[in-house]
Amino acid sequence: MRVASLVPSGTLMLRALGVEPVGVSHSCPNSTGLPVLTESLIPEGLSQEEVDRRVREAYRKGLSLYRVRGEVLSALAPDLLLTQGVCEVCAPTPKEVGLALGFLTQAPKVLELRGTRLEDLFRDLEALGRALGREGEALALARALEERLATLPPPPSPRPRVVFLEWLDPPYLGGHWVPEMVALAGGAYLGPGPGEASRRARPEDLPQAQVVFLAFCGYGLEAAREAVEAHLARGGWLGEYLKGKRAYLLDAAPFQALTPLVVEGVGLLARLLRGERVLEALELSLP
Repeated sequence: MRVASLVPSGTLMLRALGVEPVGVSHSCPNSTGLPVLTESLIPEGLSQEEVDRRVREAYRKGLSLYRVRGEVLSALAPDLLLTQGVCEVCAPTPKEVGLALGFLTQAPKVLELRGTRLEDLFRDLEALGRALGREGEALALARALEERLATLPPPPSPRPRVVFLEWLDPPYLGGHWVPEMVALAGGAYLGPGPGEASRRARPEDLPQAQVVFLAFCGYGLEAAREAVEAHLARGGWLGEYLKGKRAYLLDAAPFQALTPLVVEGVGLLARLLRGERVLEALELSLP
């Protein structure tokens, strides 16, 4: 079966089941040499504030943030195409996918990942396994992930109050599966409820937490560090907000998409909430 993925979460789930896609999105990790099926209409190198402004402007005008390269998709002729319907900022919308499918003489089967809660991860894995003819592998992986979540250490008592920021300028409180990740890790989350969308907040309205996690959507750890340093150099709000709090910068990969990586993310948060030092996180020490 020839499988193409228009979204990083789809590519990661395929690889977790031992399948390499024939084509990927422009933001899929570790995909050098594979045909690229999408492109972002927002230039690289912009500040977070400018990215947010352009995204909101595109929404107001009813414009898409991505283009699907229909000609490349047509040349690949996939049997199965993976898309997502959770976040229009993260990947092409179903409308853009529909337009691209018009390039194909024979449309592939389309599997849309729509999970917003942790339990949806296991449903998506099973659905993908059925579509690939790998039901056994998918069920085994789902069970292994559930077992890892079930063997987490008990939470601290009392649970520390936690804020999770997935964007800095302006601040966004992480939603969807993030509240459940924080709860499983042992924290009391001060943001959207489980399954609810991420929420924009004014800096002065952010909850007063004991622990703050910062994992900016699409950013690795080094890029997140550079964004925070630039923000602080401009006299941004974060320095004042973090006074008296424990704060950690994280790679966004285990948190920004509903993939098997979220289980690693829960474990990472749990270790940090217990006060352990971990290589995958950068503790922010502010005067």
